[in-house]
Amino acid sequence: MFRTAALLALGLLSLPFACPAQDSPVELKLHWEPGMSYLQESDTATTNFLTALGKTSDQQLHIYQTTSITVSKTPEDRTEAKVLIESLVGEMSFEGKSYAFDSKNPASSSPQLRQIFGGSAGKSFTLVYDTKGDFLDAKDTTSLVTGGIEPDLTSIATARQLAALYRRSLEMGLPKIPVLPGDKWISDEVVPFPQAGTVQVKLNAKFDGIVDREGHRQAQIAFEGIMKSKPDKDSTGRELDTERPVTLSDNSKVNGHIFFDLDRKTISMAVFAAAIQLNVEGKLMPVHQQVTTKLMSMKPTAP
Repeated sequence: MFRTAALLALGLLSLPFACPAQDSPVELKLHWEPGMSYLQESDTATTNFLTALGKTSDQQLHIYQTTSITVSKTPEDRTEAKVLIESLVGEMSFEGKSYAFDSKNPASSSPQLRQIFGGSAGKSFTLVYDTKGDFLDAKDTTSLVTGGIEPDLTSIATARQLAALYRRSLEMGLPKIPVLPGDKWISDEVVPFPQAGTVQVKLNAKFDGIVDREGHRQAQIAFEGIMKSKPDKDSTGRELDTERPVTLSDNSKVNGHIFFDLDRKTISMAVFAAAIQLNVEGKLMPVHQQVTTKLMSMKPTAP
């Protein structure tokens, strides 16, 4: 659950100086530039209110994750973005004790966190886009699959869900058409979560304006909305009676900000803050989480 939630990455930064007014609509569509490598850092702080389930104390978890994205062009003129989790550092506080994890030194990490995060670093998958920059498919998810020679079928589905969740988290809140400062829109996405199943994320977003940040023109977007579980469906759209141990109640709320770099056509920094009500086997457990993601670098891929 924590690893999945950590993939949902959006962020916030204080504003410098406002840019001149924008006269024509701008396209805020994520673009991967072939021949370039991107480096992201995510900081996720989560509080699980376990006392609501009868535990003696709540649980706090802090995760720092470094992710690289290497972009290339295929002979078929498709764009492929290889996503690699390079490192992960975590710390947890529970019942008066502290536990730590570092993917670069797993042997010295706590067994509890090693069990949760031990296999995260080094995992990768590839996102494939067409000539217009529209998403086609995820591939190369083998490193996310468990079971060895006879792969676990459930983990194959989960691997594809994790790849889809990462992609959706990057695009969440962005408009589908060009917009002007002051414009508002609704972003309504259905996202598959490995543990919680199908989740609807409905956001009311606004283009607050364009600012000059780190030497680039950047669009600032603010959003707020809800998350809630939806019934699972088969390929024909028929609802399934899937029983899940964890679901999201209808009063789970989210908000945040995005800074979209107009020059580099990518999100430079964002925040995603959520007050979630998890239904855990019939009991409600509040979860508060904030995920801040920064673009640390964008440079030509080393030969």
